[in-house]
Amino acid sequence: MMGISNKFFNLLSVLILMLCTNISANDRIPTIKDYLNDTSSAYDSYIYGLESGLEWASEHYFRKYQVELYCKPGNIELPISKLKDMINTTISAKPGFFKKYENEKLLGLALRNGYIQAFPCQ
Repeated sequence: MMGISNKFFNLLSVLILMLCTNISANDRIPTIKDYLNDTSSAYDSYIYGLESGLEWASEHYFRKYQVELYCKPGNIELPISKLKDMINTTISAKPGFFKKYENEKLLGLALRNGYIQAFPCQ
């Protein structure tokens, strides 16, 4: 089980790095602090990109390892407000961790944990 967790982390890291290479020079990947201080919705596209990466990773893991990372019904499309609520809930649930790493680019981790919490597998 530990190997699967490490493989998922590595896969998620690769997806985030791939996303990084597609960001224009004027854009940047937000840190937790950047995200929490944003009032302009500047990171909405980035969050949608993270969601797409999570969906792809979940499908890949299921096909390759028969492991479900989360169990979101396929007919549900989440608006940005719900994705942000999931991220905010994750950050609120672990304030010490996210305060310690507020200058790190961990929105993908927060969203992944939000998906696992919102769509647990039975």
